[in-house]
Amino acid sequence: MLSPRQGDVSDSVLENIISGIFSDDNQTRQQFLSIIGLLYQAGINIAVGVVSFLVFVFLRPRNSRIYARRYKALANDEQRRPPKIGRGLLAWVPILWRTDEQYLLDSVDVDSVLFLRFLKLNAWLMGIFGVVGMCLILPLNFSNGNNENVTANLKEFTLLWITLYHITKLSIFWLHLACAYLFTGVFAYFLWRECRRYIVIRQKHFASPAYLRKLQSRTIMVTRIPDSLQDNNALGRFIVNRGSAAPAQVSIARKIGELQEMIDSHERAVRKLEQVLHRFLAGNIQTKPRPLLKHEGVMVDAIEHYTTQIQGLEHTINMTRRETELFKPTSVGFISYDSPMMAHDAMRALKKLRPVVATLSPHPKDIIWSNAQMPHGKRLRRLWVARLMSIAFCFVAFWPVAALTFIGDSTNIRVLWPHTSSFFTNNSTLTTIWQNTFSPLVLTLYYITIPYVFRAISRYQGIATHTGVERSVLRKMYVFYFLSNIIVFTLIGLIVRAVFHKKAASEVVSSLPADFIQSINMKAQFWTAYVSLRGLNASFEFAQLISLFMIFFKRYTRHLTPRELRDVTKPPEFDYSPVYSLYLWIFTISMLYSVYAPIALPFAFIAFVLAYWVYKYAVMYVYKTSHDTAGSMWRHAINCMIASMVIFQVYLICCLKVRIDDFTDRPDEMRSSAPVVYTLIPLPLITAAAGIYLHFWLSRRVNYMNSGDAESFVVHKAANVNSGGVEETLGDRFLHPIFSQPLPTPMVDKRVRHLLPRVYRGRVSMHGGTVRHKGQPDMENKQFAPSIANASTVFGSEAMDLDSVMDERDRYDFDGAATPDPFQQQRKVGAVTMVGDRGPSQLARSYSVDSNMTNGDQMEMEAMGSGSKQSHSVRATG
Repeated sequence: MLSPRQGDVSDSVLENIISGIFSDDNQTRQQFLSIIGLLYQAGINIAVGVVSFLVFVFLRPRNSRIYARRYKALANDEQRRPPKIGRGLLAWVPILWRTDEQYLLDSVDVDSVLFLRFLKLNAWLMGIFGVVGMCLILPLNFSNGNNENVTANLKEFTLLWITLYHITKLSIFWLHLACAYLFTGVFAYFLWRECRRYIVIRQKHFASPAYLRKLQSRTIMVTRIPDSLQDNNALGRFIVNRGSAAPAQVSIARKIGELQEMIDSHERAVRKLEQVLHRFLAGNIQTKPRPLLKHEGVMVDAIEHYTTQIQGLEHTINMTRRETELFKPTSVGFISYDSPMMAHDAMRALKKLRPVVATLSPHPKDIIWSNAQMPHGKRLRRLWVARLMSIAFCFVAFWPVAALTFIGDSTNIRVLWPHTSSFFTNNSTLTTIWQNTFSPLVLTLYYITIPYVFRAISRYQGIATHTGVERSVLRKMYVFYFLSNIIVFTLIGLIVRAVFHKKAASEVVSSLPADFIQSINMKAQFWTAYVSLRGLNASFEFAQLISLFMIFFKRYTRHLTPRELRDVTKPPEFDYSPVYSLYLWIFTISMLYSVYAPIALPFAFIAFVLAYWVYKYAVMYVYKTSHDTAGSMWRHAINCMIASMVIFQVYLICCLKVRIDDFTDRPDEMRSSAPVVYTLIPLPLITAAAGIYLHFWLSRRVNYMNSGDAESFVVHKAANVNSGGVEETLGDRFLHPIFSQPLPTPMVDKRVRHLLPRVYRGRVSMHGGTVRHKGQPDMENKQFAPSIANASTVFGSEAMDLDSVMDERDRYDFDGAATPDPFQQQRKVGAVTMVGDRGPSQLARSYSVDSNMTNGDQMEMEAMGSGSKQSHSVRATG
């Protein structure tokens, strides 16, 4: 084990660590590192990327549970299911190539499409800027400097020689000025194109049948309702008196009390029962004793224990749900109109309404109900606390970054542990790889944990929706990247160096601007290597390495129940905020050094191109978007890109000013070059003003649907008036989702379903129906145990579980404009079939009132026309 140097260990180690991180010598060495290090970095990245790509290519055909999770989940949805990919190793390539944007809009969602357009926009910008940078700026930087010591040996060719700092001919800075205006003009043109396309996509979304038929599309959410208005009639009168059209329905949300705890306990009991049945039915049940567990010091039958517990909880939950009027009203209410156009017109009239706050309603599952009901004063206090916590975290998170910077420099390791000096000297290649790879790699892994911190802060802040939390995480992470990596790290470094050199405070303040810019300049190679490394993010996404390991580990090291297997292999939600913030940071770093050291631009271009194709496959076949916001996250990303352009322009102004001031021995050239700086000053002001104007210009065109879309709703409504649709009330969906959430039912593997009669002797009526099993002729005279007398203990592995039912419900919203697909079409689920004549209206109501009484939760529903209820029969076909 290595030991520190002898002597005054504590003082010397501390001094070496701090000076190793912040000393001018260390920063200078970073600038003079050989450019061959970047080539090593690129080679490592290419090798890792190729390995990840080959893992995907060879494993994809036989691992659809990993690489086609969304495709499998949409097996019954022909409209949204992506094309089937053959078993060929590269069969996915032509499908990705031929899939256009309109198909993605129809089959995926608007948020995913706009994310892909964001990546494509950045790829175009980095491609154009990269050509200009590598073909014009980089040669200018190199050829207009002092090249007496330049060598053709790449190991001695330093990054400094191709940066703006290398230039000694000051008149050439006019070309850098021209490039800055060129980059800004190209950025403005592409951004204008994207915004116009966004308007079209957004308005098409408002006019689409998928949006028009949703209950939430014609609903407004009202928060901060005072006690005097926490009544349906009072709130309705208040809204009408403020200029809104008469609403169709008004509903005040209710507090749920202990209902959530009871439902959570019910789900835990169901999962435990599934585990018991899964283990018991896996072997020879004839020789196995029935499973037992210890309850209150007594051994009891485990199956009967959990069944009794489930039935008791279901009875209590259903009785509680019937008494919704007894629950205390909250400060959140929902107002529904006859059409989406009426709701949007009402929002135009109510957007400045006070004391209440009105917004277009999010999806009920998207609402964080505790935050939505939070008092305004408490939310305001938490907002400022959250801001202080975020800023403080930027300073706290700086220290791990500083430690990584220290460890990443082999010189610091040699100082602390002299025994390593010979190793680094004798292995120059490994030293170069370490210098250029270790810090960016570990920094990348460290940043994976950052979103979880900001997500917790945003929830504490009181944001009312899950999608709103994600947008807040995006903004916080963007600010964190910039503050922690550029501002905080640089400023603390300057202060520490001043303390070690015992500089006077006046001297530190006077030299701070120049030192600050010089410190940013010296990090150009580090951030170029970082951009190169982050391109690997796309290749890891392609291979799904983390999911591959987790699914393999859980599936082959544990005996998973059908529900656990479904949870492991179901499509994960696309985590937009960290992905957006990562590529925004790549854009920011690339733009920051686009004129000073444009060598980062080609790496950024490759990263965005790879990300576009990788994530195009991912949104089609792997990920799902739970709540489509039609581009709300995209707008925040565009605002961050505009901020990045302003940062780049301000940095370039300061960089040119500092570099020109270095030539005090050439006053004439300094005076002639000074107008370069002054000519650039209007650029960030124009960009910021244009960004503000763009925000308001977009808001007028995308916040609400156009009046022409009202006709679309009328036509769509008329086309579905005879479809047998069910008209759902606000209380069914927006009272609180927990009042209408179906209770889960136990699931067993279809391969052991035939063993159920041996476990449960006899037969019992299920809501007037009968249960028959083929191959069991004597079952007519036997009674089933009471444990399956309730619908919540119907078993079947391929049955449509309640999550799937609710996904369909979320898609169709049980609105009058469309009949929900699970209750409209015939579905063959596993080997279990239900025959009945229960209309969809009754089924819809049973979910919101007594969800465990729907016999068809996990079974096929056939012959479901309108009319009176008839008896059902359940038959197993083998």
